[in-house]
Amino acid sequence: MVFREKGYYHTSIKDLAEACELEKSHFYYYFKKGKPQIMEEVLQYIDGLMEKYVCELAYNEKYTPKERLGKMLDRMNKFYLNGPGGCIFANTILETANATEQFKPIIKATFDKWAKALKFVLSTKYEAVQAEKLAYSIIQDMEGGLMMYQLYKDEQFMKIAEERSIALLAL
Repeated sequence: MVFREKGYYHTSIKDLAEACELEKSHFYYYFKKGKPQIMEEVLQYIDGLMEKYVCELAYNEKYTPKERLGKMLDRMNKFYLNGPGGCIFANTILETANATEQFKPIIKATFDKWAKALKFVLSTKYEAVQAEKLAYSIIQDMEGGLMMYQLYKDEQFMKIAEERSIALLAL
């Protein structure tokens, strides 16, 4: 949560140690490469959570495609809106893009997994190429909605993005 709230560059090892109620020396013992290694592991951990709790819904045939999409977006909204800072992936890439390539592969892989899951759901109504374009469009819309939410502190922007996305599967 510290990286999500403060960003990569404004988070110190001291901040991380305090948040975990550990001594700074413990971080250096377990993370010999320092803050970059910690950030990578945080991003990979959150990627795993997203895959488990969001992307797996795309393949759950217990629900209709529209229900799957709604549940996926609802879980993303809850993730984004629970706690300060918004999307750690978007924040990190925006903050570090000009300084390091280190986090791009992890972040890109995460967004690609999300897009693949969305594409799978959208493929019930659209051809593969169109479904993929719409999947990335949904991600852009959700990230933009989150940005507007952060700016105005109004959840309507997230709800609008969610409604617009679900409408893609309306009959």
